[in-house]
Amino acid sequence: MARKTDEERLRELEEKMEQIKARKQQVASRIQQKERKERTRRLIQVGAVFEKYFDIVGVDQAEKVAYGMKEAVQKHKEKLLNIDVERSKKENKVVYEVQDERLTTPEGEKPSYQP
Repeated sequence: MARKTDEERLRELEEKMEQIKARKQQVASRIQQKERKERTRRLIQVGAVFEKYFDIVGVDQAEKVAYGMKEAVQKHKEKLLNIDVERSKKENKVVYEVQDERLTTPEGEKPSYQP
């Protein structure tokens, strides 16, 4: 059996490198495709919620309403993210997951502050 020359070994290694590059590109393409599909699905869901609650029927209306609400949402985003949607729907009012804790004074004692 004949031994391979350095040139043959080099050519084989280069071919393997090309194959690995091709496989790497395939995997990267699958990842990008999956991310695009997830983003598209998320955009559709967000748009559907926006349309449902604000009775929006067009991109122009949606953009105007969103722009008008932008400042208020940015200011109160943390609080808004604590809304318990299911309970709010049942009770037909906004209900928060974490209720504000009230300071309580033991019975018979007077508070040290005046509300």
